[in-house]
Parts: sequence; C-alpha cells; structure tokens
Amino acid sequence: MTDFQFDSLLPEALQILSPYQWTPNLVIAHTWEFLKGEKVSSLLDLGSGVGKFCLILSQYAKNRFPICGMEDRNELVQIAESLKIKMNVGNVSFVSSNFLESFPYGHSHYYVFNPLYETIKGSHTIGDAKIKSAKLFLHNLQRLKEHLFFCPKGTKLITYHGFGGSVLPGYKVQTKVNLELGEWMVWEKE
Repeated sequence: MTDFQFDSLLPEALQILSPYQWTPNLVIAHTWEFLKGEKVSSLLDLGSGVGKFCLILSQYAKNRFPICGMEDRNELVQIAESLKIKMNVGNVSFVSSNFLESFPYGHSHYYVFNPLYETIKGSHTIGDAKIKSAKLFLHNLQRLKEHLFFCPKGTKLITYHGFGGSVLPGYKVQTKVNLELGEWMVWEKE
C-alpha cells in the first residue's frame, strides 16, 4: 500500500497532515527490514495516531508478532480501528491511553515518530486540544526518558525523526541511518 493509497482512506483534514504526522511507507518498510532479523516478542507504537505504522507494518510482518498502537486521542484510535477492518489486518490492537501517564512496559520493541511534537507550538498539529509550550515539551520529554530508562536490558527503541531529544540515558545507539525523509535510529537498553 502506498502513502497515497493509505491517505485516501482518511478524512480529508487528516490527509493534509500526512507528511507531518504519519510515518511514510518508506520508513515502515525500512523498519520491517530491520525487524526481520530481530527476536520480537511484541512492538508498541507510542503515539500511534491513525495507526498507519502499525497497520502497514502488520501487512509486512504477516502476524509474526503482536503490534499495538497507543494514542491518547480517542477519535484517532477509532479511525485506526476502522482502518484495521477496512484493510483486513490482523494481529494489531489499539489502545486509547496517554503513555506518559501509564507507560506500557513489557514490549521488546517500541517505535516513535517524535511523539511529543504536539506539545510544541507550530503548524501541522492535530487540532487545538493539546496545550503547547516549550516548557511542557521539555517536561514530557523528561517523563518519556524516565519511563524508557526503566525498560529491561535489551529493549529496543526505534525512532524516526527522534524521540524528542538527542541523548537517551541507559541506551546505546545500535543503528543510525539517514533515510531520504529523515533520520531513523535503533536504541538498545544497556
């Protein structure tokens, strides 16, 4: 499925945000090439939005491992669930929850496409419901780092356009690739 094909399944207002908010298929394919060589017990997308990463990755993975998306906007989770049915995708689930308040420990792999972007003032945001400020962004970034620090040794964090910071305490960079559309990295908990 191409980015255009996926976007055509979305409401028009969300199609416009696609280049800024939803992971491009090129990045999902690159992530799958990495995961094929990994022992994955489960993967969780922190800030999954409309579920694009999870749904397309599931098509590549063909049920090899469970994939879950966590998003704090219930309306986006509902869209993701609807797309799951339209695309006839299995082994994917979506949870409406804020990962900063209730972190989902226990997954071997996590994925983020700069999930804290919404707390920074700027264009291309998904509505006006979230408070936006640099202070809040830094506070939330610290909370995310603290949660990730308590993941067990060997946990992998896959990032596209970063996780919001440049240093992740307790993790080492395993892989760093400059893709055509941005930086893709894998961090491993030491």
